[in-house]
Amino acid sequence: MYHVISRTAYEPDPRAGSWTERYRVLSFPEEWRTEFTDLYTRRWRGRGQPTGLPIGRLNELLRATAPGLVATGRGAGSNAQVPWFYASEEMPDTLVAPLLASWVMTLPPDKEPDAERSADHRASLDRALALIDRHKPPWRDEYVRLTAADLTDGGTARPERRLYHLLPERIGARLADRPLHLGGAELRFRPVTRDQGVELVSWPPRTYTRGTRTWYYSGLVTITLQTVPFEARIRVHVSYGIRRWATGAPIRLPEGRGATVLLDAPLPWADATAPRRWLTLNSLAFDRRLGLPTWRRHSLVDLLPELDVLRAYPKAAELVAEPAAWLEGKGGVGAGVLYSTAMGEHGVGAGLMPLERSLIDRWVEEGLRPFLRRVSDSGRAHRQVKPLLLPTSPTKDPAEEEARLRRRRQARRAAVAAALDGQPLVVDLLWQTEETRDALVTALREWLGLSAVPDGAHGDVEWRLGEVHVVVHARPLGALGAPLDITRSNGRSRSNALADAVRERAARTAAHLPSPGGPVGLAIVETLGPERFAARDSDPKPALRHGCAVAGRVSQFIVVPEDAEGPLAHRARSAVADGMRQIGAVVPPDQRLDEELADNLQYLGLWYVRRLANGPTRQRGAHLVALRIRPDDPSHPVRGWDDARKEWVPYPRLLLALAADAANMSERTGPGGSATTDEERRQEAERRIRAVLYQVRDRPTLALANTGNLRDVWPGLGNGHLVRDRLALSGGPAVRIALHGADLRMVLLRDNNNRGETAQWYAPGETLDETPGISAGLWVAREADSDNRIFHSTVGKPPTAGTVRRDLRKLVPDNRWPHGPAATAWNPQALELTVLGCLSETALTAAGRTDIAPDHPAVVAVVAHQLRFHDEYHPLSRPLPLHLAKLAEEYVLPLAPPPAAGPNPG
Repeated sequence: MYHVISRTAYEPDPRAGSWTERYRVLSFPEEWRTEFTDLYTRRWRGRGQPTGLPIGRLNELLRATAPGLVATGRGAGSNAQVPWFYASEEMPDTLVAPLLASWVMTLPPDKEPDAERSADHRASLDRALALIDRHKPPWRDEYVRLTAADLTDGGTARPERRLYHLLPERIGARLADRPLHLGGAELRFRPVTRDQGVELVSWPPRTYTRGTRTWYYSGLVTITLQTVPFEARIRVHVSYGIRRWATGAPIRLPEGRGATVLLDAPLPWADATAPRRWLTLNSLAFDRRLGLPTWRRHSLVDLLPELDVLRAYPKAAELVAEPAAWLEGKGGVGAGVLYSTAMGEHGVGAGLMPLERSLIDRWVEEGLRPFLRRVSDSGRAHRQVKPLLLPTSPTKDPAEEEARLRRRRQARRAAVAAALDGQPLVVDLLWQTEETRDALVTALREWLGLSAVPDGAHGDVEWRLGEVHVVVHARPLGALGAPLDITRSNGRSRSNALADAVRERAARTAAHLPSPGGPVGLAIVETLGPERFAARDSDPKPALRHGCAVAGRVSQFIVVPEDAEGPLAHRARSAVADGMRQIGAVVPPDQRLDEELADNLQYLGLWYVRRLANGPTRQRGAHLVALRIRPDDPSHPVRGWDDARKEWVPYPRLLLALAADAANMSERTGPGGSATTDEERRQEAERRIRAVLYQVRDRPTLALANTGNLRDVWPGLGNGHLVRDRLALSGGPAVRIALHGADLRMVLLRDNNNRGETAQWYAPGETLDETPGISAGLWVAREADSDNRIFHSTVGKPPTAGTVRRDLRKLVPDNRWPHGPAATAWNPQALELTVLGCLSETALTAAGRTDIAPDHPAVVAVVAHQLRFHDEYHPLSRPLPLHLAKLAEEYVLPLAPPPAAGPNPG
């Protein structure tokens, strides 16, 4: 067992003092912004005006071609006071002017048939180009303290906004100047700017050959600036992984999606001697009009040929046809298409194992000295790692194995009985193959311990066993599983046409099932694989889910055997288990705590669902899901808040209500209220949060929320607003959390969420000779005091992760494992748990309470940690209340409104 974990997180080293850098800076003049904006808005004649200049494309051009450029400032195109260039040296006007002119040429409309307007556009372009030479902004010195930060009222570091890109880009440049020596090979990295932080990609790519196929891949290092609640120092999080490149010729572009391309181009100036540094972002997509791949607008590769006439840059179609050739470089220009799983299989697996991650992390640690140091290792915060689970350790005793199976089935039947309050469990199997139908019946029998099905019984089957009454109806799915036929007519949008097709198929599905009545039933539907629905938006699953909901059924899908991977028996067991979860037959196991917290503690999970216009139904919508679990309730222990009925309803009823509301949702946050602006959405979400908190005041409650999910509509959850044992709502000051409930505790979770908000980690060995690994537990910084509120929750490796060795190397394979790159590595994510509110000694004193002993924050955190474990699941990625609340978003499938009714002919 490992006793500590090391996080790939760094903080300013106080021994080094402030890290201050001198930059030569240049601002984007107001005169430029006014003239260029006038030119750019001509593209939007008769349409909504753009919110700003497309300066991101210009910045990419500068990074690729301007020697000495260190970083570009965010917001420079809209604010003349914000520095635009951060350079190590002043760049000559003879270099900046042609770059700026090339970009300005892309701003006006491409075509204008009206001769008068065309001449006016040309005159505006001439004025803009002349302004570049006439108005040259001055350079100035600026000294930036890269690691400086103020403190919030809650004691959290608050760095200057510009540091979120300046510090990662400075670190990226520093690391890119140092080669990584690994396994006898030398790897060099090139920076790539992201919206959040910077990436380093090892370049040129490495190759892995097996048989006659060769695949390309690179090492990936991602650097972001972060803050941690109640921590006075900023944090730099560094994560490590694999960047895989698409090399199937031709590349298969995902339906309706594009692909990202990294371009490696030399400086386009004849006398340029500076080494190449940045890889620049571009994107391509399949153009239906032209019938071939094209570069998307704002791709840099479209601009470079105007500056560099001596080299050939790839056309999108050429890159798709010959991806490997461009990865290796043609005429000094290289390009790589980022691989996605929709492009087919890749011979290189994702992820790195702990040993290789630790080796790269040591290289980073050396490169960050003396300014940054690694945060201290974390030790175990609590000795109890898991709740009371049924035993799963191997046993050779058949009697013990049988006894274990019997106890598990009894627990399942008890959960079903509680979820349905003694009413029958009605299961509809809508099948396409007899093989799947029979496998589902077998899986259901084995899951609950039911008797065998009589020979020849393939339609309706019924069992009674103790408190459980199960009825199964099996019927063919038929034409309901065919692709949706989406017909656009009368000027209706695609989302409207899709909504029409969904409603029509949903109505037929509901008619195919018996009339609703009694308890909520479960429908397990066998569908074709995604590849069968080549036409855009033709997958019928949203329609089938809506139809089942109308018929009073929650729904679970399983793919036909010929389209699926993995044994049918295993997939059928998973479908049954997920179906039972949807009827609410899942409660957390008993907690194991050293100290008593509360006998009747209930759990509240809050999750905000967002559907975007590119979602499964092409319609925007939003909904706050509030889920309550009372483990000891004999009836419906899992319930959700129905805002229309103003009551807690059983979990399956909540799912059906979400589906019904979503059928009429458009930019909605909840029943009865339309919210069309960000401010209105925040107000509506906070109204519901207040209402839900009021409804759980009657007993001790542990509330759980994911800050990355909720803070857009609940700004008070942002790190800058957090204060111990206080809660901020509606933009006001944080008030004592006890005002929302005398026995309310609250734990905030953060995950990586593609922004690097939680650091990667590994468990170092006791000695240098011991291989690093992974370890489950709740962890706390070694120097933390008794009122520490920050913990990290980790879980072990699930069975699906296989048996990949901890010391496996993929970037530079060891001779003992030449096919190491093919392995998929398991990188378990650490959740950051912040005990925002508990019955601490300070909180009890403020409330004037002497009737209860104060909480230990570590005990509150370990409750949230243990909620990640369950007898029916591998360790969850988040605690069970949040897990179930998030899965409810499967039923938030908003549809565009139906056509308006015509005038009454009478």
